[in-house]
Amino acid sequence: MKNIYLILATAGILLSSCTEDITDYNNDPKLPTAVPPQTLVANAEKNLADRITTISGSNVFRLWAQHWAQATYIDESNYLIIGRDPSQAYWTTYYNNVINDLNSAQALIEEDEILDAVTRGNQLAIIETIKVYTFQHLVDLNGDVPYSEAADINNLFPKYDDAATIYTDLISRISAAQAALANGGESFGSNDIFYSGDVTAWRKLANSVKLRLGMRIADVNPTLASTTVKEAVDAGVFTSNDDNTVIRYESSPTANNNPIYNLFETENRREDYIAGKTSLDMLVALNDPRLDDYFADNKDPYIGGPIGGNNSYANFTHLNFDIVGDPTYPGSIMDYAEVAFFQAEAVERGFISGDAEAYYNAGIAASIAYYGGTQDEIDTYLAQPEVAYATATGDYKQKIGTQKWIALFNRGFEAWTEYRRLDWPELVLSNQTQQEVPLRMIYPVKESAVNGENYDAASSAIGGDQLTTPLFWDVN
Repeated sequence: MKNIYLILATAGILLSSCTEDITDYNNDPKLPTAVPPQTLVANAEKNLADRITTISGSNVFRLWAQHWAQATYIDESNYLIIGRDPSQAYWTTYYNNVINDLNSAQALIEEDEILDAVTRGNQLAIIETIKVYTFQHLVDLNGDVPYSEAADINNLFPKYDDAATIYTDLISRISAAQAALANGGESFGSNDIFYSGDVTAWRKLANSVKLRLGMRIADVNPTLASTTVKEAVDAGVFTSNDDNTVIRYESSPTANNNPIYNLFETENRREDYIAGKTSLDMLVALNDPRLDDYFADNKDPYIGGPIGGNNSYANFTHLNFDIVGDPTYPGSIMDYAEVAFFQAEAVERGFISGDAEAYYNAGIAASIAYYGGTQDEIDTYLAQPEVAYATATGDYKQKIGTQKWIALFNRGFEAWTEYRRLDWPELVLSNQTQQEVPLRMIYPVKESAVNGENYDAASSAIGGDQLTTPLFWDVN
């Protein structure tokens, strides 16, 4: 009988201790009801990095840059992408999983009364830097895109903003962000998967993104470009590979493997991709030491697959296993080689002072070193008349554009984008469809039905929602 009384007494205590609000029973104590801002920022960084790093039916840009070729499904290499709808994957990731998460993190940080002013300012500036990077990517993908009304849960039908106007605003925003980061201090600590909270590193990235923004508009708005570029360089951009923005993946079977590895090894899709003939032939012609860093040695001599051709995996050179078969291979978000080539071009355009050849050499050296090349290999390569800045073929756009394209081998989107801007090197027509390399990506397919009025206005403003419509900065 004592046991019964004990049970009843215990039950009474439990009942009396419960809240009067019965809705509390709906809360799972193991699941958080609020996500900390540092977790939201880390999630945004991860989603951004994975989208840039992956190769898939949506991330087609290693193919469009003609560094890689396909051996099984060749639609993307022939620029047949309607069924793939690449933009939708980018919009879902960038608007929903990057910008929306960053907006939520920003709101929480602004409401936090405990944070000191310096840390709050640094955290908000880092968030702003990632947003600017992401919006520039969207503009460089499509042209006019939702911006001022983007990621607003109360507005399901956002207007598309003018791409040039977005760029101008992004320059202002990144300028404010780098200024806020100028005084150092704390930020997100180890929750920041790019720089572990290093504010100095983030300021260099902000300035490097500003440099990129300025150089992209060099042909269409040289006055703004010149001011933007000079300010960025004077404030301090990347100066070595130590500054590179990368995501470091893990080896254990987790969600944090390199997504290329997941596709090639986990999903057994390695036989879908081979070396692109355009890139392989150029590296062979230039005796480039990165040849065996980019490509495997399964064929002697090397042989690249025609772009868009009905290629057999067994008959052509494969991609280097280190890049596609290593779950820990880093994903590159921005690197020093890109920055050095921008500075070489900026000198030639008169935006900054300095030695264009020195920056050109630094870009090549940084790329070769990143892939494990030696100083002797760098020196030998730069001494070749076909490579040396003084004797290489063409004007500065051809020289810089060609070597930059080589250096951007595993950064397909930027390689494709810089090709569109500088028009070098010469890329070939697709094998099956005989089409030129696209100048932009079409909008998500569903936009015409879901957000039709704004889609129609944007399509008309840019000159048509076509692969052949150039972006506002592509005027040559």
